[in-house]
Amino acid sequence: MDTSPRTEQLAAWSLVALQMVLLAGLVWVPGERVWSVTGWPAVTAVVVIAIAAVFAGAAAVRLGSGLTASPLPSSAAQLRTTGAYAYVRHPIYTGLLLGGAAVVLLGGRLTRVWVWLGLLVLLWGKTRLEERKLAARFPGYRDYAARTPRLVPDPRRCLSRRHTGRT
Repeated sequence: MDTSPRTEQLAAWSLVALQMVLLAGLVWVPGERVWSVTGWPAVTAVVVIAIAAVFAGAAAVRLGSGLTASPLPSSAAQLRTTGAYAYVRHPIYTGLLLGGAAVVLLGGRLTRVWVWLGLLVLLWGKTRLEERKLAARFPGYRDYAARTPRLVPDPRRCLSRRHTGRT
């Protein structure tokens, strides 16, 4: 099924809008507080949020003028395989999911767990669309995808001294 560029853009930006709603829901969806987090677990959650923000922020900076919230690559996009992109193909989404999970933990509401799961499903779908477009645009994308995890870094690769993040 061939879709027009306008239809494709509308679908892509609809996914972005839904993503923003779900991200807001991680903080604002009401529900009964089922658990509370205090002490070192709360501190750990805050640290995880900070790490996730730095990781996603570094990935966003690496994209430069190619950065877009849309799963359709911008005309300025270039294939990035170093920095955070050496560890996962979608580090911004990884940061959103990791930080979002910590926010849910701090919120203590089961309703927000469901919102986070919805975000996971949405971002997984966005990655699939984005990867089809990247593979069509960049000849080396399939090789990069074959050796780099989508969202969850391989701890062995992260700890390897021989891995430089360069391709």
